[in-house]
Order: sequence, then structure tokens, then C-alpha cells
Amino acid sequence: MHISDLSDLTREDNNIMKQFNVVFGGAVSGGHKTAEVKKNLATLFKADEKKIDQLFAAPQVVLKRNIDYDQAMKYQTAFQRAGAICDVEEVIQNIGQQAAATPGPPPIPQPSGVHMVGGQRQSVHKSDPQAQTHKKSNRGPHLIIFGVVMILLRVFSIAFKGNPGFMDLFQGGLGVYFLISGIHMVAKQS
Repeated sequence: MHISDLSDLTREDNNIMKQFNVVFGGAVSGGHKTAEVKKNLATLFKADEKKIDQLFAAPQVVLKRNIDYDQAMKYQTAFQRAGAICDVEEVIQNIGQQAAATPGPPPIPQPSGVHMVGGQRQSVHKSDPQAQTHKKSNRGPHLIIFGVVMILLRVFSIAFKGNPGFMDLFQGGLGVYFLISGIHMVAKQS
């Protein structure tokens, strides 16, 4: 998530405060050379070349965890001045919790035509009503078979036990329901 995508960043709701992680993935902004950016970051962090090389070698490094919006923006601005690109990711954490938020796994690329909305997969393309009808077309015969089997089981149960109980009658009724529903679906498709 880029900082430009966030809205209402400093709001507190129901004891939940928005905090952010500053994440670096080794990206260099256009017009800058990697060697130049490494030198700038070494100066910025007052670190030796070996530490900066490790920073660039890792696929993703969380530089700062659970900081507020203003601090996150300061880090992002400093990285931009050095020629590097860092992301600011929102972390929602209940203030009452003692444990710090742990970073999640790296994002998994989604197949084309699918995107994530609120942690749920959403299809970009509208579903085809004919395809949905085709998927449901096999349910009719299955319901007929299921209904017949339920009715036969109840008939044999009554034949061997004699006096039918409530459950025998109920399950027999369900069998009739499934049988009629299956016949209706098959007739509707014809």
C-alpha cells in the first residue's frame, strides 16, 4: 500500500490507532544509479557499505515498525531524497494488546482478472449468467436420485420396523421434496 492510497490516516476509532511500517524492497527511483543511492543511504543511516548491501540484497525489509503517520512520512521523504523508494504500509492494532504486530507474508500476485478488496478476492469481470445456469444444470438429476433414495430408505425402514416414527415420515417428506425439486429443475431447463 502506498501512502497516497490511504485516507483519514490519523483517526482513532474504538480504541484502535492507525500505525504504519516503513518497508524497503531495494527499489531505486528513476534517474538515480544504485551505487549513488547506496552511498546516500549509507550517509543517511550512518551505516557501512556491508549493511546497505544487505538492505538491497533482501527482497523486503521492514525498516520501522508501528510508527505514526508523521514519522512514516519523514522516512519516506528521506528515502526519496536519497533516490530510493520505500513503501508505507498501514498496520491496525488494538491499543490494549501488548504484542506488536508481526509483518505479514509478502504479497502474492493475483491472477489476471482478480483483485483483492478488503482481504477478499473479487472478480474484475462480470459473471456470465449462462455459465452460472450451466453450472446448476446438473443439480436436477442429482436431486431426483437423492429424493428417490431417501423415499426408498424410508419405505424399507417402515416395512421392517412396522410402525413409522416421526423421523421416518419427516425424512420421507424430504425425499419427496428433493424428488419434486429435481423434476422441476430438469423440466425448467428443457
